[in-house]
Amino acid sequence: MATPFEIQVRDVMETKHLPIAAADLPIRKAAEVMLANKTMAVVTLDVERRPSLIYSIRRLIKNVAEGVNIDKEQIAKYAVTDPVVIREDDTIEEALRAMKREAVRVLPVVDYRNKMVGYLEARHIAFKLWKLLPYGIATVEARARHIVVVPKDLTLEAAAKAMDDNGVTEVFVREEDGSLRVLREWDFLRALAEGADPKTAKVGEYAKGPVIKIPPTIDARAAIEIMEANNVLRLVAVEPGAERRYRVVTASDLAFEALEHLEKVKPKAVALVLANVEPGREEEVAKKLIEVEGITEVLSVPGIYDLVVRVEAPSVDEVARIVTKHVRALREIRDTMTLVAAPLYRKRA
Repeated sequence: MATPFEIQVRDVMETKHLPIAAADLPIRKAAEVMLANKTMAVVTLDVERRPSLIYSIRRLIKNVAEGVNIDKEQIAKYAVTDPVVIREDDTIEEALRAMKREAVRVLPVVDYRNKMVGYLEARHIAFKLWKLLPYGIATVEARARHIVVVPKDLTLEAAAKAMDDNGVTEVFVREEDGSLRVLREWDFLRALAEGADPKTAKVGEYAKGPVIKIPPTIDARAAIEIMEANNVLRLVAVEPGAERRYRVVTASDLAFEALEHLEKVKPKAVALVLANVEPGREEEVAKKLIEVEGITEVLSVPGIYDLVVRVEAPSVDEVARIVTKHVRALREIRDTMTLVAAPLYRKRA
């Protein structure tokens, strides 16, 4: 069985129903394509089948919130040009890093010729990755955020503004009996696909999503399993106490919780740098070096070299960058020898 570090994008990506759309497609039609493919974005390809535009549900929500005419305006006007892509042979860890760095949740997947062969969302990774991680790593509490509750008679346009203002893709409505319903991405898209006028259609007519409540201390892997078993993308964490505050956590949120865990446990590239220092300046140099992120230890040794500097980083390239920029660049260091180390055995703590 593959480890979490070995899973490639091709093992997780969606390939059956690619959300491809022409650049001149009206925004409402783009909503239809997203709904039909159950995806959070549509992609426009050039003549070589390389991704040239991407139009996400977040941009669609923003357009609706701003009162854009979704029947006349085309996605090309609002889409992201030259979108960030991921290779099919990259790892899902690299994909999550790209999503985090670029603040996106959808990536077109390309082959070695940069032709689109699939697409990947953070939620896809979450459902795959958490099956390989043990229980007890994290609870949903760290990722849960406050819910956005709106009146049932609020218009879809006003609801879109609430979503856009809060950086979310759902809003909740409260029924007369106090229960909650959620207007999910799919509900919002369905409303537009069915021809609803965002300026007059009411949230209450389309908020069909079930609300599954959990304690905020529930295990993150167990939460993902509940989502998968109930075919939902979010759960509502009910905080204890008389006020019964509600918070929401999504599959995408938990994908990035998994990434934080991988960053902590992933084997690191290690280098030992032997440094010869100007006489009498060993302690001064050691103090400078130990402040550098990635340098975990500086040892004083007798012999030809004065210091041994231990460098740890996620990759050999990053180790090389630290050595070049922060070790060799110091004027007090006369010369160095770098030994890239590969761990063979390590005692368990």
